[in-house]
Amino acid sequence: MRIPPRLASAIVFAFSLLAAVLGSGLSARAQQIVVMVNGEPITSYDVTQRQRLHSLLDKKSISAKEALQEVIDDRLKIQQARKLQSDIEQKDIDRMYASVAERSGRTPEQLTQGLAQAGLDAQAFKTKLAADYIWSQYVRSRSGNVMIRDADIAAALQRRGETSLVSTEYVLYPIIFVVPRNSNNYGARLQEANAFRSRFNGCESGLAAAKSLREVVVRPQVLRLSSDMPPNLQKILDQTAVGKLTPPEVSQSGVETFAVCDKRQVRGESSQKREIKDELSNKQFNSASKKLLDELRKSALIQYRR
Repeated sequence: MRIPPRLASAIVFAFSLLAAVLGSGLSARAQQIVVMVNGEPITSYDVTQRQRLHSLLDKKSISAKEALQEVIDDRLKIQQARKLQSDIEQKDIDRMYASVAERSGRTPEQLTQGLAQAGLDAQAFKTKLAADYIWSQYVRSRSGNVMIRDADIAAALQRRGETSLVSTEYVLYPIIFVVPRNSNNYGARLQEANAFRSRFNGCESGLAAAKSLREVVVRPQVLRLSSDMPPNLQKILDQTAVGKLTPPEVSQSGVETFAVCDKRQVRGESSQKREIKDELSNKQFNSASKKLLDELRKSALIQYRR
């Protein structure tokens, strides 16, 4: 079974990364081959890099034996994708790497520099990203869509003592006190927003009054579920009475506040239900992944060097 066509060129990229690591001029000791996987070498350097990766990103230590098994698994994943003529493009790997950098508040170049300072080769990290992505596509193509029954979710909720699937839906109107670009007039606009908040009393008259203010924009109504927002935002909305404004905050457009025009209980996905659904989905995926990986290991030629 083929993985979707989008996986077509990055095996070449992933193996070029491996080749770059293997050909980077490391000492003979650092490049000592510890195992051959279907004729392809894994070195002690690869193992050390995987240990450092866990130490840096996961904040935990793993043994050399555990690291070696992970690297073997990754090699098998990439080999299987190559066998199926499936791959991902280099731009996808670069995008994933950039996404990791962005979540850590850095540019890709800064992430590479930070990894190097910790003794970690960015190429080794990118190779793991490629292997994980390729494998997730392969597992999903072989195991089909994950099906989570409502009965399974309900049973898990009961075990947690959670029986209600009710969320709060908030009816909101964003109000922006605009601050022009290249202007530092946030302080004055924040004072205006707070003053307006103190006299805002009801959405019908309050929103009309907001629209008449200088350089103030009232955006269209938005609906937000409590299950879709972080706890700190939910707390603010819960503490704001209907017909009142939330405390103003500085945003990219200026100073922003929300008119809370209604709160209603709706049946749907609670945050607990969503968490359980994700947990059950991950469990099914991990089970399918382990089965497929075990099959690859049984058919692979893995030769350990003493």
